Amino acid sequence: MRGAVWLVAVIACGDNLRVRDAAPDVARMPDLALVAAEMNGTAHFTTDTFDGSACEVVEGCIGSAGTRRLLRFATVTENVGNADLDLGPVPPDGVSAGVYVWSPCHMHHHVAGYANFELHDASGLVVGGHKQAFCLEDDEQVTPIGPSHGFTCKHQGISPGWADNYAPTLPCQWIDVTGVPPGTYTLRVVIDPQGALPDADASNNTWMTDVIL
Repeated sequence: MRGAVWLVAVIACGDNLRVRDAAPDVARMPDLALVAAEMNGTAHFTTDTFDGSACEVVEGCIGSAGTRRLLRFATVTENVGNADLDLGPVPPDGVSAGVYVWSPCHMHHHVAGYANFELHDASGLVVGGHKQAFCLEDDEQVTPIGPSHGFTCKHQGISPGWADNYAPTLPCQWIDVTGVPPGTYTLRVVIDPQGALPDADASNNTWMTDVIL
C-alpha cells in the first residue's frame, strides 16, 4: 500500500476498510488541513432552481425542489503531513462499503460525511448539520514536498503537499440559506468531523468566515 500511515497496514478488504489493532505511528501520518488562503473570499450567494429529480434534491443538499438561495464557497484540503492519506481503491460501481458511499446520481464514489457545513449567528447554529461527501484526489500541489502519488476518484487520497479542491461552482458545495433572515453570520466548515480518517492533528480541520445575508 502506498505511503503507509499506520504502524501496521490499513487494508482495503473489498467490502470494508479495516485497521488492525495498533497505535498509529504519529511520527509518520497524513495531516489534513483546510487551506484558508484558497478559501477566504470565495463565499458568495446565488439563486438557483431545481426540479424534484435533481441530484441536489435526492442527496439532501437543498431543503426542497424549487428556487433556492445558496451560500457557495470553496473547500480546499491539503495534506500537510509526511505520509499519504491513502483510502484505497473504491468498491465496484453501485456498492457502498467502508468509508465509501456510491452516488447513484453522480455515478461515482464519495467519502461519506467528509465535511460538515454550518451557519451560525450570535445565538448558535442557524443552518447546518449537512455532512457533505467528497471525492478526495490530488487536484493541485500547494507545498512542494514531492510528486503526486496519483490519487483519483477511483483510488482516493491526498499526497503530502497536495490538495483536494472543491470549487464553489460544484454541486452541493454550499449551504441552502433560503428563508434565513438578513444579518451577519459565521460560515463554519469542518473536515473529517467524526475523526474517521487517519489525521495527525485535528486542530487545523476547521475554517470560519463572516458572511452578510
